Amino acid sequence: MQAILEIKNLSVSFNTAQGELQAVRDVSFSLNKGEVFAIVGESGCGKSVLCKTIMKLLPDNGFIKGGSILVNGTDITNYCQKDMECLRRKVFSMVLQDPMTSLDPSVCIGKQIAEAVKICNPKMKHNAIYNRVIELMTLVGITNPEYRYKLYPHNFSGGMLQRTVIAMALASEPKILFADEPTTSLDVTIQSQILNLLKDIQKKFQTAIVFVSHDLGVIARVADRIAVMYAGKIVEIGTSEDIFYNSRHPYTWGLMRSLPYFAKNGEELYTIPGMPPVLINPPIGDAFACRNKYALNIDYEEMPPMFKVSDTHYAATWLLDKRAPKICPDIFPPFVLHSCTVPDTRQDEKNSCNISTDTLLDVQHLSQYFKLGKNNVVKAADDLSFQIRRGEIFGLVGESGSGKSTVARCIMNIYKPFLGQILYKGINICDRKQFFKNRKMLQSSRQMIFQDSASSLDKHMTVADIIAEPMKICNIKPKRGSFRNEAEFQLYYVGMDKSYLDKYPDELSGGMRQRVAIARALSMEPELLVADEPVASLDVSLQSQIINLFKHLQSEHGFSFLFIAHDLSVVRYLCDRVGVMYKGKLVEVAPVNELFENPLHPYTKALLSSVPIPDPQREMEKTMLEWREND
Repeated sequence: MQAILEIKNLSVSFNTAQGELQAVRDVSFSLNKGEVFAIVGESGCGKSVLCKTIMKLLPDNGFIKGGSILVNGTDITNYCQKDMECLRRKVFSMVLQDPMTSLDPSVCIGKQIAEAVKICNPKMKHNAIYNRVIELMTLVGITNPEYRYKLYPHNFSGGMLQRTVIAMALASEPKILFADEPTTSLDVTIQSQILNLLKDIQKKFQTAIVFVSHDLGVIARVADRIAVMYAGKIVEIGTSEDIFYNSRHPYTWGLMRSLPYFAKNGEELYTIPGMPPVLINPPIGDAFACRNKYALNIDYEEMPPMFKVSDTHYAATWLLDKRAPKICPDIFPPFVLHSCTVPDTRQDEKNSCNISTDTLLDVQHLSQYFKLGKNNVVKAADDLSFQIRRGEIFGLVGESGSGKSTVARCIMNIYKPFLGQILYKGINICDRKQFFKNRKMLQSSRQMIFQDSASSLDKHMTVADIIAEPMKICNIKPKRGSFRNEAEFQLYYVGMDKSYLDKYPDELSGGMRQRVAIARALSMEPELLVADEPVASLDVSLQSQIINLFKHLQSEHGFSFLFIAHDLSVVRYLCDRVGVMYKGKLVEVAPVNELFENPLHPYTKALLSSVPIPDPQREMEKTMLEWREND
């Protein structure tokens, strides 16, 4: 079978003020018709750059340094933009991670899809375009398309927006669809629907899909073949079974071992030490050597070639050289995954000892309504009641729009509840008089960590000033002599050294920014931390570092957490009790093991059945449950 796409020794660089950044280095792979080819790896490894290079969507400072791109045997490496526009109308399409960046908020959904249809079919008449838009909306699962045609992006949920973007991408009936992290910010139920949609499109139209993701559970569900990228290079490539059941590269082992799904008995998650290299001056030899506990002397001197494991499986590691010592990796035995059962992620008995019987936070019949026009009221939170004990991590899960973040903002006095009361240490914080009487204590003992650390940190302030800011606002005298010393201590506590004190948020990675946000919250020594999706957008290796930090804070200092997340494997690993929200209501609350092993509410069952499992065989056998509340 001739490959529909062939990439041969492709290298891509960017001209920067610091020098040439080598984003993609000597990458080769092929894509067959109707195949789902997944690319995985940490942020900055070159996944998105590789896809945008193939479609010739690089910014002005990016350029192809070497190699070739062949589509149906034709070399398009030197195609001009006019020729590429033709290919993008007939061969390529792309679905990006954030649909809002692809949609115009001032134009209705139907017209935006119609625009894509017209670009691909300039001679198509108005009525035919409208019928084609309705057909595409129906194809991607947008119900009642005639009505929704006239709606605007802000009227759609995140899942519906992603369906809209997919409809636009399918307008050209592409032979190759690039899906760049298309489900990262979606809840598990919506994510499951989008993944099923992409698989249906692949089967129905024999569309080849290049699927970019850092979520190995998602990859296990959709991928036929997988390429693992690190520092701009493909370090391992093979079928889905090759990578999950017989992976051979230490980086692949590290990615898998970092998953909460594989943690046992509440043990600390494995983290890949160090950070990926800066590719302005790539290291000599294997770029992963300095983070690889199994590195050999030759790894620091010479880049490993692609060693053949089987006809479908290759890995670039000197451990596969016949002269290398034979090792059995203790960080992760990949070859036993296929036969493993669902891991036991229950907490140790010692963890439960830190949880007091005293109630720190008591939410009683909380309701929060928002008016949208004269006759439209959204019940974001509807008669909610739950408690959080001292030293407890209480998880709150549910789809986007279920009211999780609204509850968090009510607890932090960002929103004033419509009905009900919230008792913190016995103080009704919804009562204006009680709040202002205890304002200083409430400001210091409750802190919030937001999902998007980039927007929650002032980009004009240094790390030292960001961490010290809450203490200055509350007129709290630093215990360690100066605000800078205090910032240095808190930074060290979250695993960063003093060299970061004078850096700005834009100079930090996503994981580092999230650590700074946590350090800022910890500077007040709070008793309650409200964490709203704090690890949702992080790579698995960075995610495991933040989760370990949260576990440490609970066990060492007895902090209480309200932990909001849509990644249920993280919730199962980290939380003591879990509440499930649906359309503003709390439909089930239970200890974490009881909830996962014996869910009672139909929505909870549907939610848990949608969780992607990093095991292709289990994903194939899994039955998805669907549930819709009766009108």
